[in-house]
Amino acid sequence: MLSGVAGTVPRVGSNKVSDEKLSRVLSAVKPMTLPLQAYGPHPVEWFEKRRPVWAWVQWPNRAAERVEAWAVGANDRIVILEVPCDGGHWQPVVWRNAVTVRTL
Repeated sequence: MLSGVAGTVPRVGSNKVSDEKLSRVLSAVKPMTLPLQAYGPHPVEWFEKRRPVWAWVQWPNRAAERVEAWAVGANDRIVILEVPCDGGHWQPVVWRNAVTVRTL
């Protein structure tokens, strides 16, 4: 046994560094996206100019959240988004009813 209390493990290093690293890793997890089968029979219309939207995005490691995003394409079932992230953007596909227009 390494410590005086059974079942505990002594901590090594700084909690702050570990918490910062954990936060960075978790925030780098990409959002979930719908599979191609969800698109349905209608083709995707790609927008000439991306459109500002609010979108509910699902994550594999945390609860869904409403985020500022840009719609870059859509059809009657789905919307293809650009969701800003550190160093670029993700491009998840979400259900159309998970998206509302955002005014700038």
